[in-house]
Amino acid sequence: MDSTTFRVLPVERGEACLLSTRRGTYLFDGGGLNGGLPRLLRERRVGRIRAAVCTSASPGRLGGILDLMGSGYPVSEYWLPEGLRALATAVRGFDGGFPDWLVRCGWPVPVAASFPVPGTLPPVGDGPLGGGAMLALLGAAACMGGLPDRPRPLTPKSTLASVAEMLLSRAAGPGGGGLLPLCLDGLGKAGGDDPGAWAVLCGRLLARRAEGLAVSSHGVAREMAGTLALAVTAEGLLARDGGRVRWFRQTGRLEEHLVPRHPVMCLNGLPQPDEAGCAGGLSAGRLSASSVFQAIRRLGASGAGLVFRYGDAECGALLCGNSKLSFLGRRGTLLLTRPSVVAAPQLGGLGGEEAYARIRSTDPVSDVWVRSHGSHARRVAEGFRRQAVRCCLRNCRDRTLQEILFAFVRGRWRRLSGGSCTCM
Repeated sequence: MDSTTFRVLPVERGEACLLSTRRGTYLFDGGGLNGGLPRLLRERRVGRIRAAVCTSASPGRLGGILDLMGSGYPVSEYWLPEGLRALATAVRGFDGGFPDWLVRCGWPVPVAASFPVPGTLPPVGDGPLGGGAMLALLGAAACMGGLPDRPRPLTPKSTLASVAEMLLSRAAGPGGGGLLPLCLDGLGKAGGDDPGAWAVLCGRLLARRAEGLAVSSHGVAREMAGTLALAVTAEGLLARDGGRVRWFRQTGRLEEHLVPRHPVMCLNGLPQPDEAGCAGGLSAGRLSASSVFQAIRRLGASGAGLVFRYGDAECGALLCGNSKLSFLGRRGTLLLTRPSVVAAPQLGGLGGEEAYARIRSTDPVSDVWVRSHGSHARRVAEGFRRQAVRCCLRNCRDRTLQEILFAFVRGRWRRLSGGSCTCM
C-alpha cells in the first residue's frame, strides 16, 4: 500500500476522515460523544495521530474529538475552532438573565419567587473553569427548564457538582437511562476533588439529557443543550491537560498559508495565539441571554465550518466540512490541480449546492468525491451527482454503512473498500 491513504470511518451520528501521509496521520472530525471513535482507531491499529482536527463545533463533528482527548489516545495536537474558547471566556460575564434564557429555549416564564439564582452571578465567572461552570448552568437550564439550588459558596466546583446532581436526580426521565453508571464511572476515574472531572461529567450528562429531548417539542432546547454540553466537556478536558491545542479563527476570506510544520492549510482561518480572547461577535463585559443564544447558534451553524486542504507533489485532499465556501467571494473558485479526495461539502446534501459550484478541477476523472450518509430522505446535491467518481459512506444500493478506504497508487486514487455511489 502506498504511503498516502484516505479512510472514512462511520461512527455514531457522523463520520471520521483519516488522512495518512508520509509526514503523519491526520484525523478530521469524529462523530458524536461516546460514538466509539477511540475504540475504532485502536481496532484498526491506527498509531499516533499528528493532528486531530475539528472543522465545526457541532455534535456530529466535535464529540469524537473530545472522546479522543478524554481517552488519552496518542495525539500530538488538537486543532479546534476558536469559537469554543471565545464562548467560554465571554460567558464569564453573563448578566444572570436566566428567565430570558429559559424563554428563548422554549420554556415557560419561570416564577420569580421560585427561581434559585439571583440576577447576577459574578463568583461563578471567577477563577479556573468559571466559564465552564456558567456554561453548565446555561446547559442545565436549557434541557431541564430550571436550575439547581444555589450552592454556598458559589464556586465553579460547587456549581458543577450541583448541575451534575440535578441531572442525576432526573435520571429516570427520557434519555436518562445509564446516567448514574456514567457518572460513577467518571468519578471513579478522576476523583471527586478535580473540578475538571466535574466539568467533563456535567458535559457528558448534559449531552445524554439533550438527546432525550423531543425535537418536535423541545428542538431549540435540544440544540442549545447539545452545543453547551460539548463546550463544557471541552473546558473540563482542557483544564485537565487534554494535550496541545491549536486554535483556528475563521477570517471570512481565503487564506493560503500552510499551518506551521504541517503540509496542511486552513483555507478560511488562521491559527491563534495561546491567550484566550473573545471572538465571533462576542465582547468582554456583561453579556445578555440574547447574546449568548446567538453566539451558541453561530458556533455550530450550518455552512460556517473550517475548511482544510492537504497537498504534496503528487496528490491532495479537501475537507470542506459544513462550509459553503462563501469565503471565496461571489465569483471565486477553488482549483484542484492534482488528484484529490474531496469530502463532499455539507455531507453531499442539498445544503452544499452552493459549495459545489465553487470547486473546479483540471482533471475531474482523477478526483474522488466521498459523500456521507446525509439525511434520511437521502436527497443528493446536483453538484455531487455530476462528479465523475463518487462514493457514499451509506452504500446507496442497500443503505448499509460502510468503511471507505482509498490509496494513492501510481498517480491515481484507488478504492480498496467501499461501494460506488448509485445515487441518480
